[in-house]
Amino acid sequence: MRTTRTGARQAGAAAGVLVLLGSGLAGWHAYLDAATDHPPAVSLTHGECRGALADEQVGRLLGPARTVRVESDYWPAQDGRPPRLRCFAAGQGEHALSFEVEAARSADDRADAAARALPNGARRFDNGGADHRTGVLRFDCVVKTPGTGEERTAYYLATVKAGPRNKPPATGPGAETMAELAVVLSRQAAEQVLGCTGPVDWPATPVQFA
Repeated sequence: MRTTRTGARQAGAAAGVLVLLGSGLAGWHAYLDAATDHPPAVSLTHGECRGALADEQVGRLLGPARTVRVESDYWPAQDGRPPRLRCFAAGQGEHALSFEVEAARSADDRADAAARALPNGARRFDNGGADHRTGVLRFDCVVKTPGTGEERTAYYLATVKAGPRNKPPATGPGAETMAELAVVLSRQAAEQVLGCTGPVDWPATPVQFA
């Protein structure tokens, strides 16, 4: 099995991210070795996207490629701005997935950004929306300011998209899948990367549309 990797860490920190195929989910390594037409499991064991893409649905979306390219961009908390995270994974052809989560200055600013991110005709659910290839989720997260330890609320907006960059495919995995990925990936990022302190009110999965 062959793996390519690229990574970047902002604010002068060390660059790099290690990507492993077939070892992030129990039993998937043997599953891959047994059949070449099955999708890969993706797990980031190092780097800021660690674990955020280790979900069975991500493997399906990336298709049967044995080589997966993953990019990770992370901006730590700085000058009063909460941490931000972006991940991109590409399998073959149209099979790719991007995920990003960053904070707005206020809940109103976040609502405006969410409205711009949601395509026309998207289906709505609790604090989010989705169509066939895009999922959007709003969530509040308490984080600590570096140095002072002061707690503040971060108004995060998470967006997940299926398909290659700047070239949206005509079809996608569906609103149900994109909504669930928005919730699952946001939860993993909040728990592992964003430094959230205290509970976050996540929508239940499977997502219930309004």
